[in-house]
Amino acid sequence: MPYLKAILVNATDKSNCMLRAKAMECISLVGMAVGKEKFRDDAKQVMEACARLCKFLGQDFLPYMSFVMPPLLQSAQLKPGVTITSADSDNEIKESDDERDGSEGSRIPVLDNSEHSFVSVFPLPILANMDKRIGIKTSVLEEKATACNMLCCYADELKEGFFPWIDQVAPTLLPLLKFYFHEEVRKAAVSAMPELLHSAKLAVKKGLALGRNESYVKRLSDYIVLALEEALHKEPDTEICGSMLDALNECLQISGRLLDERQLRSIVDGIKQVITASSSRKRERAERTKAEDFDAEEGELLKEENEQEDEVFDQVGEILGTLIKTFKASFLPFFDELASYLTPMR
Repeated sequence: MPYLKAILVNATDKSNCMLRAKAMECISLVGMAVGKEKFRDDAKQVMEACARLCKFLGQDFLPYMSFVMPPLLQSAQLKPGVTITSADSDNEIKESDDERDGSEGSRIPVLDNSEHSFVSVFPLPILANMDKRIGIKTSVLEEKATACNMLCCYADELKEGFFPWIDQVAPTLLPLLKFYFHEEVRKAAVSAMPELLHSAKLAVKKGLALGRNESYVKRLSDYIVLALEEALHKEPDTEICGSMLDALNECLQISGRLLDERQLRSIVDGIKQVITASSSRKRERAERTKAEDFDAEEGELLKEENEQEDEVFDQVGEILGTLIKTFKASFLPFFDELASYLTPMR
């Protein structure tokens, strides 16, 4: 493996195209032979090396995608090993009906005592009302996060060249917008949304979409915009809320007039919820400053949180600007409707 990885890292000249392809093929065969547990550390390094190679080669990296994508998708689809426990106990609850894999509505197996190699136990928003905690194997989460970041990287670098993989990548990443077990997984999924849509739009425009037309871009846009809206309303992290709004704005810019009035209504209603929730959080922080035990350290934390809240408001402003630019006078009734909600932004 060290020699094969060295080829990926160092044989970057275009004349070494066949050598790199054979190295990737050999690495995949080695991984299959030794199994995923033994191969996991090497896999992460190989994924990162391939991402660097993609940045260097650009469209010339496309011949390697058939080697890179299958294991990458497999890593992105990994289910985390999770154990549900009561909030006041380190003992496992084996007969819970609430085991999940981090995405809403999905299921995971509860590990038995022989598999307690997980290293972190922490409260989770979706389990908060159930008085339970979860333990997760962080090595699996790190591999999943790395894979999701690589998918985003490839979509960004390859643009329309990534089109053949969209139908596999989109259904993999969209549920991860609500993967509450790991912030980096959610961040990568969020960042990938506009890249996927941009890839599809460019491929259709350049006639590289394998017979697909603008209706495909419209369906993908509907799929992504709706998923971002739904995830936004349930996102517990303010910084990621800002990132979701930024990704949504990019998707709206790419989609343009493909959006219909029903979607505009949904987006405007979503903006109302975002502003209301953000204003409420800021009021709660203001109340915390009045507590007797409030100190300078907490004051710094509140300052950081309020800065993140300001970023949320900034992103809301960017979205409104995009919608006004795209729909012009037809958006004015929606803008008037938002006027009372926009007061806290002043």
